[in-house]
Amino acid sequence: MNRFSNVISRRKFLVSSFKGLGLFVGYSFCSNILNAKELENPKNWEHQQYLSMDANGIATIHITKTEMGQHIGTALAQIVAEELEINWKDIRLNYPDSDKKWGLMLTGGSWSVNWTFDRNSRVGASARIALIEQGAKIMNVDKNDCFAKQSKVIHKLSNLSITYKKILGKSIINRTFDEKELKAIKLKNFGEYNTIGKSIPSLDIPEKINGSAKYGIDVFLDNMVYGRIVPWPTRYGSVPISVDDTSAKNVIGYVGVYINKTDPSKVNSSYVIALGETYWAAEKASKLIKVKWDNGPNANVSSESIRQFAIMKISDNKSGAAFVKEGDFETDFKNSQIKHEAVYETAIGYHGMMEPMNCVAEEKDGIWHLYTANQWQSRMIPMVASALGVEPETVIHHQQYAGTGFGRRLEPDVAIPAALASQFIKRPVKLIYTREDDVRFNFNRTLTYQVLKGGINFGKITSLKHDNCAGWSTLRQAPGFMADSKDSKGKVDQFSTNGSDHWYSISNHYVRSIRNELNDESNPPGSVRSVAPFWSFFAVESYMDEVAHKLGEDPLEFRLSHI
Repeated sequence: MNRFSNVISRRKFLVSSFKGLGLFVGYSFCSNILNAKELENPKNWEHQQYLSMDANGIATIHITKTEMGQHIGTALAQIVAEELEINWKDIRLNYPDSDKKWGLMLTGGSWSVNWTFDRNSRVGASARIALIEQGAKIMNVDKNDCFAKQSKVIHKLSNLSITYKKILGKSIINRTFDEKELKAIKLKNFGEYNTIGKSIPSLDIPEKINGSAKYGIDVFLDNMVYGRIVPWPTRYGSVPISVDDTSAKNVIGYVGVYINKTDPSKVNSSYVIALGETYWAAEKASKLIKVKWDNGPNANVSSESIRQFAIMKISDNKSGAAFVKEGDFETDFKNSQIKHEAVYETAIGYHGMMEPMNCVAEEKDGIWHLYTANQWQSRMIPMVASALGVEPETVIHHQQYAGTGFGRRLEPDVAIPAALASQFIKRPVKLIYTREDDVRFNFNRTLTYQVLKGGINFGKITSLKHDNCAGWSTLRQAPGFMADSKDSKGKVDQFSTNGSDHWYSISNHYVRSIRNELNDESNPPGSVRSVAPFWSFFAVESYMDEVAHKLGEDPLEFRLSHI
C-alpha cells in the first residue's frame, strides 16, 4: 500500500524559495499554491514540511518520529539526502512541535522507514529537480544536460557547475508538482544508492556523547514545582477516600497536594500528587501524606488469578474468535496418525526503560505546553486536552529525546497528571516517576497462556489449532486498529495474536484469539517491542521443535519441509 499516494491527491507539492533565505519543500494545504513572495511572511511557513534549506545550502530534515535510541532521524534523513544529492555534512535534523499539519504522529511497529520511504524520497527528488532547473537557468544551459552531485548542479557537456548555496543565494524558486508529476519522478533503484545502506555516523551521536542532548527529564522551567505521585495500592482501580497532608506541611518546600478521585481520561483511576519546590521536597512529602484508599475491584487480583482466568477462557470453546481459519482442523486432527499438544506461558513483562516516565506541563497565555518524550503525540494531545477540558488546538507537545521507549512512551499517563496538577497549582509542574513507580504502574506486556495441538501425517503437520489468550492492548489504545475475525464473530486484537499466522504451510490451520478481560481490567497491558510475536513465535517455534523431536527429525530440515 502506498501511503504517500493517499494524501497527495488532496494537495500539491511545493518547492519554493526567496532570494538569500533558502528553500522550503512540502505540501501546500492551501487552495491556492503559495508563491515565493507570499512565503516572505513567516506566518505562511507553516505550509512547508519535511525539508528546508538555508541560503548556505544547509538542509534541515524535519523528523516527526520519536528519537529513542534507534537513530530514526538519521535513517529518514538518509532517504531524503539520497535523492537530493547533497553532501552529508550539509544535513541537519529538527524534531518539530506537534501540529495537525504533520498528520499521524506515531512511532511504533517498526513503521517509520517503510511508511515514509517513498514520500521522503520524493521530497528529496523534487527539491533536486527544482535546484537543477534553477541552476541550469543561472548557468544558461539546458536543464536536461545537467545532473546533481555532492550539493552541486553540474552541466555534463561543459563541466560547468554551481553549488546549491549559490543557487539559493542568487535566485527565487517557485516550483510545484501535481500528483501525476510527483508520482512520475523516477527514483533510484536498489543498488544505485550512495547514502542509503551505507555506514554513516548518526547525526545525534556527538550531542549524546558530549552531554548536550536534551531528554524529557532535562527540562526545567521558571517557577516550576515538582510532582510525586502517592502510589496507588493496586495497579488500577484504587480511589482515595480521604487525604491528610498535615505531616507533609512540615517539609521545607512543600507546596500542596493535588487530589483527583476520577481520572477523566480513564488512563488511571485517580491521583494524589505531592507538590514541592524541589524534587526531594515532593518525594519526602509524598511519604508523609496519609491516604485512606478504596482499593477497588482489583484488590485481590494476582498474576495467578489472571493465569487461571486465561485457562478458564481457553477451556470455553465459545470464547474468542478466529484470527486464522483455513481448511478443516477438526476433521484432519481427528483422523491424524500422530497427535501432539503443548502449553506455553509467558509472564507479565516490564519495559525497563533507561529514563523513567516524566513530563513538564505548563499553561501560558491559554496554550498548554507539554515537554516530554512521547511515541504517539496524535493520541496524547487530545487525551490531555480532554482531561483539562480544553480544545486540542490549545495543547502543544514539544518533543524531547527519549531515554529508550520500547512502546512504553505510547502512553500519555505521565502527561495527563502533570497537566492536571499544573492546572490546579497554576505553575509549571515537572512530574517524574520513580523507578519503583515505573515498575509498579507500567503498562506491562500481558501475561499469556497458549495451547497448541496438531495432527501429523506422513512426517508433516497437516492440522494445527492455536488458542492464544492474552490481554488486548489495542482495544484500549486504538480500537480502530482492531481486525475483523475470520468467523464473523466480531473484532480481534491482531497485535495480541499476530505471529500465530506463521510462514509454515499447514493446510488445516485454526487460530483462536481470546481476550483476557481480567488482565485488561486489573493490569492494563501496553505494547512492548514486537508485542505478540514475543509470545506467539515462542509458542510456534517451540512447538515445531517438539514435534521434530517426537518424530526424530532434524529441527531445521523439519521446518524447511513445511515451507
